[in-house]
Amino acid sequence: MKIAVKAAPVYSADGSKLIGSLEPGRQVITLAQSGAGTIIAYILGLVRTADAASLVEQSEWEKNAGIVEKFLSYAASQVGCLYVSGAQGQTMTPALIRKLEKNDSNYKRALKAYNKHAAAGTTLVAYDCSGLVMAFIENAQRLVPSDKNANGIYYTLCDAVTENEIRGGDLVFKKNRTNSRMRHVGIYMGDGTVVHSKGRDCGVVRTPLRSDGWSRYGRLKCFKGAAAAATFYRVLRYMKACMIGDDVREVQKKLVSKGFDPKGTDGVFGPKTQAALMGFQKANGMEQDGTVTREVWDRLMA
Repeated sequence: MKIAVKAAPVYSADGSKLIGSLEPGRQVITLAQSGAGTIIAYILGLVRTADAASLVEQSEWEKNAGIVEKFLSYAASQVGCLYVSGAQGQTMTPALIRKLEKNDSNYKRALKAYNKHAAAGTTLVAYDCSGLVMAFIENAQRLVPSDKNANGIYYTLCDAVTENEIRGGDLVFKKNRTNSRMRHVGIYMGDGTVVHSKGRDCGVVRTPLRSDGWSRYGRLKCFKGAAAAATFYRVLRYMKACMIGDDVREVQKKLVSKGFDPKGTDGVFGPKTQAALMGFQKANGMEQDGTVTREVWDRLMA
């Protein structure tokens, strides 16, 4: 068993086609080693030799990973868990659900989801939205002294940032329509997705950043400015539904530093980023297709 210390693209077993990616903290079983790379159990995927350094033994990763990398790995691993009000990673039983869910209707909904998981043999661990965050920063890492709900997390544990400033490990919030209280919180994963405990009927899910009405953004003070390094793990290009992520922002920053202005470093791969990238490609004798491949990424980062 190995763990991805940073994001890495995954190719078909013959190395010819990109089929997906490993997010930081993803555990994988290695099946074989070849001249082309490391064969992993990913519907038989291959991490090319150039990216093999992304895979390390889990003990090594746990020793060397930064707090944000650990937070993102933790969040990704909780997808599929149950939602129960007040839960912070406990393994549920019907009695515990009854204790935590004060409302009969909510209890029945939570119990229905529990029974479905129990019958399928899937996880019985549960969180509510703030519990997903607090289980890591309070219970696991002891970075804060006491429990907070979504509102308390935003106003006491975070520095506010804008949507254009968010990066992996930041938190996203939904605000009440009639006042300034925050009612829901999620974890931004740095790739245009958010992990959050959405509700009793959904559990912990990973959804696009712009699909759930997030309106406020915060950076946890207890991380003391730490950030996950942006790495190449997917091909970037302009699409109708713009690609979003820390990797896009890193490309934009590098374009600016090399004299090709994408008109902002917001982490959104729009037409202006594409135009700046094509200018960089032209100046460097590369194919002007506006696409960030591994070769283009390496040239930008150099």
